[in-house]
Amino acid sequence: MNKFIRLTLTAGAALAIISPANADHAWSNYHWAGAGTELPLKINLKITSQWTASVNRGIADWNQSTELALTSQTAPAATTAKRCNPIAGQVLVCNYTYGQRGWLGIASVWLSNGHISQATTKLNDSYFNSASYNTPAWRALVACQEIGHDFGLGHQDEGFAAPNLGSCMDYTDDPDGGGVFGPSNEHPNDHDLDQLKTIYNHDDGFTTSTAGTNFGIREFGKPVPQRPVNEEAVGDSPSEWGRAIHKDGAGRPDLFEKDIAQGRKMITHVFWAIGEGPQGGQHD
Repeated sequence: MNKFIRLTLTAGAALAIISPANADHAWSNYHWAGAGTELPLKINLKITSQWTASVNRGIADWNQSTELALTSQTAPAATTAKRCNPIAGQVLVCNYTYGQRGWLGIASVWLSNGHISQATTKLNDSYFNSASYNTPAWRALVACQEIGHDFGLGHQDEGFAAPNLGSCMDYTDDPDGGGVFGPSNEHPNDHDLDQLKTIYNHDDGFTTSTAGTNFGIREFGKPVPQRPVNEEAVGDSPSEWGRAIHKDGAGRPDLFEKDIAQGRKMITHVFWAIGEGPQGGQHD
């Protein structure tokens, strides 16, 4: 059985050591601005057939949330998987052979005055084309988890040897479960959906999930329309992700923050492969 590094996702704070069923696993306070009802959010796909089943299944799973109204579509023709340029007000999911850079997947969100205004997930075929990772269970876990990060979710649990929680937001050595690991971690569970309620059950007075709307600029307490901004794509190496703001249990930076302009920044979470990434840490 291959073992993989479990990474943390909280920005600047450790998760409390409490029952995962009661844990708050939001990714800091990052979320899309919305009206407190179902958030309409488009997910653009620039993926090959190897990823169709796992990515579409993940989107369908997340669409069970009462807080999200997800629609998926083929990405615009000008979009390239290699660059995976973000689309204002939407999510973009790409796969490509990004190289032996140490990571399986990265999720990036762009913040405008504290709210997510666009997001991308990149899935690295340089690893998933290998026998160690090329399984339906690993593809399902990583796709589901990285897309979950694009909504502002963090991890429920970060212990590899612990029994599975039945959530793709839980790291594990055995994503399809069985034996001592218990349930499959290929899909969200009820706690993930409850966490989305906690994150999105309020009215921001505007939305960032539509490209034509403002992105959080306010005057006299009311939102003021602004031109949407299509940010530059996230790079494939840590040197392009900004400054490290968190390290995983092996001492490797796993959460990065990059200032772009006043009121705008990019946050990137990286899912390192076993024994790779900065310092090449491993777990027992």
